[in-house]
Amino acid sequence: MGDYVYRLAFSALLVLTLASTSASAASRNCTTAEKQAANNQLKAIEADATLQSQIATRHAPFGVPVTTISASNEKVLFQNGYILGHDGDLRTALWVSYRLTANDIAGATGKDRVNCFRTDPRLQRANAASTSDYKEPIYDQGHMTNDADLKDDLTEQINTYMMSNMSPQHCRFNRGIWLSLEHLTRIWAEKYGDILVTSGTIFDRDGLPGRDDDTAAMHMKSNNGKERVAVPSDYFKTFLRQENGVWHAITFKLPHNNDDNGVDWSDVKPKVQADISSIAVVEAAAGLDLFPSIDIASVQESSDGSDWDLSVGRSNFSSSCK
Repeated sequence: MGDYVYRLAFSALLVLTLASTSASAASRNCTTAEKQAANNQLKAIEADATLQSQIATRHAPFGVPVTTISASNEKVLFQNGYILGHDGDLRTALWVSYRLTANDIAGATGKDRVNCFRTDPRLQRANAASTSDYKEPIYDQGHMTNDADLKDDLTEQINTYMMSNMSPQHCRFNRGIWLSLEHLTRIWAEKYGDILVTSGTIFDRDGLPGRDDDTAAMHMKSNNGKERVAVPSDYFKTFLRQENGVWHAITFKLPHNNDDNGVDWSDVKPKVQADISSIAVVEAAAGLDLFPSIDIASVQESSDGSDWDLSVGRSNFSSSCK
C-alpha cells in the first residue's frame, strides 16, 4: 500500500509539473485517420520539388545544412514545419532546422499534445528507427524538433513524432537541460518575434577533431537484443534572429550525459551559459555546414548570452527521472 500511495503521489506531481509547462494542455494519441493524413502529406511533399524549395526558403533561408565529411547514407527530409537531415547508418537525425514565430506560439497555446510515434514512411526499413528500438531501460525518445513548437498545426505536430526526428537522450538530459532550452526557444520566439532554430547531434567520442566515423558510434541496446540506433556524444542548438539589419546568433554545445542540472531555471541557467559555444566549433565537431550561404563573419555571435535574454527561462521536470 505504501508503494502504491507513493506512486500515486508521484504521478500527481508529474501531472502538475507537465501542466505547468504546457499551458494546461491535455495529451492524447493520434487517431488512425490523423496518422494517415500526416503520412500522406509527407509523401506529397517528397514528390514535389517546388514545395520542398518553398519549405527550404522558409525554414533554411541561408541554405539547407550540408555534411562536410564523406558520407553515403544520408537524406534530407522535408516537412511543412521543419527540415531534417537523417543518417541511415546511425538511424537518427543529424540536424533539424525551422523558423519559429510569435504567431506560431500564439496559435499553439492551450492545444493538446498529440502523440504519434511511428517509423518514418519515407525511409527504407533497414535505415529507419522503430519504436521497438527505444524499448530499453536507459534512454528517452528525445525530439529534435520539439512537438510543442508546432502545435499550432495538428499535422505538423504529428509529424514531429516520426522516429527519424527522435534521438536517444538520457532521462535527466531530455527532461532537464534540453527541455529548459526548448522552453527558452518558445520564449525567445515570443520575445523576438521571429527566430531560426537549428538543433542537432554530435558523434565525437574519440577526442580527435571532427565527427567520428559512423562505424565508431556507440549504439543503445534494445530489449530485443538489437543495437540499431546510435547514441550521440553531444547535442547542439543554434539560434539566429535579425535586429536592425544585423543577424544575431547564439549556439549551445551540450555534453550528453545523465547529470542532474537542476529543475529550477535559476539552477539550470549557469550550466546553460557554460555550454555557450560557437557555430564554427559545432560545425567542426558535427561535420556540418549549418548555414552554407551566410558570411559568419557578418553575424554577431554571443559568447556569454549578453544579447539574448537568459533571464526568462522556465523549470523542467528532470525530477521525474529515477
